[in-house]
Amino acid sequence: MKKRIVSLLLALVMAVSLLPVSAFAAEVDVPAAQDVPAVEQQNDENTAPDTPATTEEPTQPDTEPAASESQPEEPVVQDAKPKILVSSNIWDPTVTVVEYDVEVKGGETVEVEYSGAWLEFDPEESLTVNGVKCDLAYIAINGKEYDVDGLDIELTDVAGFKGTVWANHYPAAGFYEDGELTQNVSISFIYSNVPANPETPTYTPVVVSANTSCGTIGADALSFEWNTDGSSIWNVTAAPKNEWYKLDYVADEAGNQFASTDGKTAQITVTAADQKFTAYFTSAIAPMYDETNADSVTVNVTISNDGIPLMGKDGTILANLDVTVPYFDLDDYGLGKYYRYGTEFGWGSYNNDTVIERPTALHAYIYIIERYYMGLPASQCGKGTSGILDYKKATDVRYMDGGLAYNSGRTVALNPTGSATSLYMKQFWGHDENLMYFRNHEYPLMGKGWGSTCDYILLSDGDRLDVAMFTNWDFYKDGGFNQFSQDAYTIAQGDTVTTSTFKAGTSAGLDGESPALEPISGLNVAVYDADWNKVADVTGDGTYSYTFDKAGTYYMMATDTGAKTTAAHYAPAITKVTVKPGDDSGAVILKNVADMLWFQSYVNEQGHYDAKAVLANDIDISGLDWQGLGENVNHYSIASDGYKGDKAFSGEIDGQGYALTVSFTGSPLVNLLTGTVKNLTIKGQSEAGAAFVRYLLYNGRIENCVNYAPVSGIVKCSQNTGGGVVGAFAAAACKGPKLLYCTTGVVNCVNHGDVQTTGTYASGILGVVVNSFQGNFTAGTLGSSDYKVYASIEVMGCKNYGAVSATNSNAAAGGIVGICWMADVDGVALADCENHGAVSAPAGGAAGGILARQNSEQQTISRCLNTGTITGTSYAAGITGESKGEPTLIESCANTGKITGRYAGGIVAVSFGEITDCYNTGDVTGHTAGGIAASHSPWQFPNTHNYAVGKVSNCYTTGKVMGSSDNATIGAAVGKLHTGNIVSLEQTTYRDFKVYALEGTCAQLVGQKSENAKDATAFKTAAELKSDAMLTTLGDAFKKDAGNINNGYPVLVWQVSEACTDHTPGAAVRENEVPATCTKDGSHDEVIYCTVCKTEISRKTVTDKATGHKAQAAVKENVKDATCTVAGSHDEVVYCSVCQTEISRTTVTDKALGHDWDSTTGKCKRCETACDHKWTNGKCDTCGYTCQHVGGDAVKEKEVPATCTKDGSHDEVVYCTICKSEVSRTNVVDKATGHKWDDGVVTTQPTTGKEGVKTFTCTVCKETKTEAIDKLGEDQKDQSAANEAINLINGIGTVTKNSKDKIDAARKAYDGLTEDQKKLVPDSVLKTLTDAEAAYAKMTKPGTKPGKPGTSTDTKKDDGKTVKSGQTGDAGIVLYAAMGLLSLTGGALVLGKKKKQD
Repeated sequence: MKKRIVSLLLALVMAVSLLPVSAFAAEVDVPAAQDVPAVEQQNDENTAPDTPATTEEPTQPDTEPAASESQPEEPVVQDAKPKILVSSNIWDPTVTVVEYDVEVKGGETVEVEYSGAWLEFDPEESLTVNGVKCDLAYIAINGKEYDVDGLDIELTDVAGFKGTVWANHYPAAGFYEDGELTQNVSISFIYSNVPANPETPTYTPVVVSANTSCGTIGADALSFEWNTDGSSIWNVTAAPKNEWYKLDYVADEAGNQFASTDGKTAQITVTAADQKFTAYFTSAIAPMYDETNADSVTVNVTISNDGIPLMGKDGTILANLDVTVPYFDLDDYGLGKYYRYGTEFGWGSYNNDTVIERPTALHAYIYIIERYYMGLPASQCGKGTSGILDYKKATDVRYMDGGLAYNSGRTVALNPTGSATSLYMKQFWGHDENLMYFRNHEYPLMGKGWGSTCDYILLSDGDRLDVAMFTNWDFYKDGGFNQFSQDAYTIAQGDTVTTSTFKAGTSAGLDGESPALEPISGLNVAVYDADWNKVADVTGDGTYSYTFDKAGTYYMMATDTGAKTTAAHYAPAITKVTVKPGDDSGAVILKNVADMLWFQSYVNEQGHYDAKAVLANDIDISGLDWQGLGENVNHYSIASDGYKGDKAFSGEIDGQGYALTVSFTGSPLVNLLTGTVKNLTIKGQSEAGAAFVRYLLYNGRIENCVNYAPVSGIVKCSQNTGGGVVGAFAAAACKGPKLLYCTTGVVNCVNHGDVQTTGTYASGILGVVVNSFQGNFTAGTLGSSDYKVYASIEVMGCKNYGAVSATNSNAAAGGIVGICWMADVDGVALADCENHGAVSAPAGGAAGGILARQNSEQQTISRCLNTGTITGTSYAAGITGESKGEPTLIESCANTGKITGRYAGGIVAVSFGEITDCYNTGDVTGHTAGGIAASHSPWQFPNTHNYAVGKVSNCYTTGKVMGSSDNATIGAAVGKLHTGNIVSLEQTTYRDFKVYALEGTCAQLVGQKSENAKDATAFKTAAELKSDAMLTTLGDAFKKDAGNINNGYPVLVWQVSEACTDHTPGAAVRENEVPATCTKDGSHDEVIYCTVCKTEISRKTVTDKATGHKAQAAVKENVKDATCTVAGSHDEVVYCSVCQTEISRTTVTDKALGHDWDSTTGKCKRCETACDHKWTNGKCDTCGYTCQHVGGDAVKEKEVPATCTKDGSHDEVVYCTICKSEVSRTNVVDKATGHKWDDGVVTTQPTTGKEGVKTFTCTVCKETKTEAIDKLGEDQKDQSAANEAINLINGIGTVTKNSKDKIDAARKAYDGLTEDQKKLVPDSVLKTLTDAEAAYAKMTKPGTKPGKPGTSTDTKKDDGKTVKSGQTGDAGIVLYAAMGLLSLTGGALVLGKKKKQD
């Protein structure tokens, strides 16, 4: 039998081997590899909740591929290596039970690997547990007990160990060498007398989760720690849902909370059996959104299409654009279903029905589209009246360079669909493109793996919102958003920015963190100026550098190389570069107006209040709307507004001797100053109440500054004021333990500008020193003791030459300071100052050459001089106009100016303090007047300077004192001298009044005095006052007038008055000037004086030649205005700027203006002429007018004709009849026409046994259909027989060499008909038969060589492929198969024969 089977298999192999390999090849259509379909649209739709924000995985094929022969076998998982487990019944973890070969503590099981070497375990024979001695009782091996008393055994039947286990009475146990461990073996050392574990819990808790969606408490979550008196301590280990949650605390039913410190565990105190606890979870990440209400937010927005920022309808570039988005009610737009509600953690699902009234990204989309796509003014945006959801006006959307991005056609501006938190933005910006957005460079999430949609994303000030549209719907596969290393850079002029580009994928990290950034190169990088004009292209390969030589604001932008095409798949990266002019020290260099404007923005808008700047040129900023550095406050009152120093300018401005020409209105150079302004000159004019500083605060200083600008207006504070240099000093801003000793000061400053204010106080230097802070610091502020506030200001070395006037009622004007109003503090340290300007308070106030009004507790004025005329309706004096009942020390001061007032004094009008070492040479006029003081009242003020005794000493006066009325009280020294009640004081020095007056200056020395006054006044002659004896009497504060600067009367030691032994000529000065005119000579005296003694050295009269005419700028006269189309003319006339004589006249032709087209009307703004439009894409190239389309009749385009069975289509296009632009395009479906059948022909005749067939042909597409013809009846047998023959004849078809059988069958059928039946066969059918017979006969006549069966020399297969000679075709395959079967048959016959033989 085996032989028979083998023979059969051999025959089969032989047959198969005869077949060619190609016989097994089957043509299989293998489709081209297809990309996995992308998600349908990434517009604004998020993934479903709890679904990661990732793309779908490719679908796996239904069938697994056949395993390769070389495919490795699956690895066999081995069991863990068996171990020896060593333990004991000792529970105390501090007790060592086994020391050798391994250490085992109480309460633990130690796993030991056995390597075949000797292994021994030596337990302690006895040990102490909780004070109790415990002895080893037995050893348990695999649970079987072996007594250690006299134990000395060898065990060979231990399950899991091939070899011997031994134990002895040492005690010890172990394993011999050369054994084999086949499974785990346990050895346990059991001790007797072991006390119970006291740490068995007294109470066991029951802990549940408050919210299982945040985290759970598993069955193994509790672990006992220890017992205390009346309670058990347990650890609770929670299982937060994921990394976004953490355990917050565990609470019992009484509300006691046990906080978690690691977010997973908490230790609780249990005081009762089965006490119930609840675990509360919270967020493990910071809130992702601010869920407080906000009326508006300002965000930085970029809107791009195919990688390039777009341009708004008004021309605004929508790139790095700060937009303030207001909150508005979405229900006004019918979008109330997209309200943003509150969440539990600042992320996740809504958990309440409270609407968060803060703008979302959806608010931003609506506002920005209304503002920049629809072109509405800001005031009309966010009102719900724009019709944005139905806005389908065809709109040209342009790139930032003005190029057309697309035309919206009939696409709606904005079309949000879907449900809340699953919003799908079907159309956006008038286009159905793939929309993607990033907030602060990341895809915003709603939860772990859960993307946010725009209705969920709450915005905050400073957020960066990047919105990108792409034509390429596969952009997200490898595209997304790019960014630079930083969003903004601030550098100095001449510095280089080096930055790199990175890409972030469009899917978010599941853990809520930003997606990882990857370096990206090959982008197009360029630098743009603040108006988005390209400055330069920048080359690089992922890292780019550019040096900014000019100050200003710039942008660097990196764009996709495929930008503006369907290949674009990256949004642009943008960084803002602020370049400040600067030097090596970090100070900003101010060279021109642009630098000044930039510096103002850099300080005020960007908050760099500590910036430093130096002037490098004289700069005219009179054309700027200067806002002043530091916070622009209109009123500064410490009591009401509090401390504002955080927004004061704390930096430095160094003028370096240069000048600013200004025209200040609302603010002076600085609003609030805690820094320094120095070495600067101001020219022009100021209506801001001061030229340099509005409010000077703690540590603010102004040094070596000069003002030439007239000053008007007021500075508002508790006392409205105006000052040539500073408006007000707020001393209370100095309060604080670190500011007890301020260094605030105005030093070596000069004012030349006139100062006039309608406020209460005016001065040439500093308007008001005010301190509304009352009292000392309390112990709670500074510690155990009180401190006085030493917050005075120093005004040193300052001079005023301008006229100062305060016109308000009861106002006060001072040459240097208006008022010092500082309670409980030191006043102004006034020293080394001079006033040379006229000072007046004409409406009932006070005027002082140095200080108008004194109201501080203590005030010192030293080494000051007034030469100006001082006029005060109420009070007037050369040094201090009015002292409001507070002590003042005036020392080493002089007045030479004329003084007029109701109370008028050469030094002080009304005095309550001490005057020493002073003189007056000016004339004094008043109702109460005196050469030194109008009124002096030495009130008692203990412990204040020691000068509150009110003495007046070492003073003289030479000025005339005159009464302004018949009943005036006047005196050469003082008008009224009051001494008070001195009977009980036992003092005499406070009554001292020692003044020397020039004879003839007044009838009496003292106009009125109290009887107790110690009067040491005396008249002196001029010679006596100028004598050396008087110098001795006056003391060391005076010296001889050697230079005759005071007409020989004594001068103060700080004054310069030196005798000339050799005159020092000064610069020549002009006197007696007769000005020259344009046509006549003038003259003047050139006089030279000695700079030391002022003696005239020489005088020379000089003729000044006629100046000649000086042409001023040409003016226009006889103007005939040009029109848009007609030229005009005018005379250009030049006049002399001095005498106004006409110098020249020229008639000038003015060219026609040309039309000034209004792009909104299409007409000229001037002449209303309508433009002859030249249209391009609906916009006139001439005037910029956008066509208001008028649609014409629709025309057909892109027509695809319908067929009989398939629909066709065409576009119905409407073009504007005006500009010929396409207005609309609608695709119309043309229904299939259906077949048009002919009358049909009988293709198969019916018989009695078979239906016939009638075939109909469509006259259009030639498709056919058939209908059955009923069988013939039994009475139609002749026709049936004829029809059978007809059918066979018609079935011959095209005659080939293989048609013989069909022809013979047809002939046989016909010949078999009766004569009557043959008559039923049409002649045309019979002719078909005879023609076929003739054709076949011709085809097979002798001489035609037939081809070899199964082969072809060059024929076509049915599939159109050529089969080359020698290839085996279908016939060949059949032949080989037949040969194989023959072989099989032969084999079978042989086997059969063999069987018979057997």
